[in-house]
Amino acid sequence: RRQFLQKGGFLAAGTMPFVAGVSYAEALDMDAFISKELATDTTKKDLSKDEALCKFGEASPQRGDACVRAGMSTKGKSGGVDAYGKVDRGDYVKCKAVYKIVNDKYEKQFICN
Repeated sequence: RRQFLQKGGFLAAGTMPFVAGVSYAEALDMDAFISKELATDTTKKDLSKDEALCKFGEASPQRGDACVRAGMSTKGKSGGVDAYGKVDRGDYVKCKAVYKIVNDKYEKQFICN
């Protein structure tokens, strides 16, 4: 056990220069970073009531009207619910299964309306 600790101490001391060998040139220049961030920071535009309702409101006829007044799109994200609260689910038809005799065997067919 004593030999292991002596060798372990030697290994730890041997790797210390690699860990502590960070120079100041590699450190982050905080003053330059802060000044760059402040220079690129833009002031946020205030939204009108219609723009805010269109952007953050719940889907409803009022939101749809606000989007039209603000000149923004009423289309929903990823083709889901639009600003008016309407969902485009495509065309649906009702089908009924009918069994008809074809070649002396029952065959299942669908009649759709």
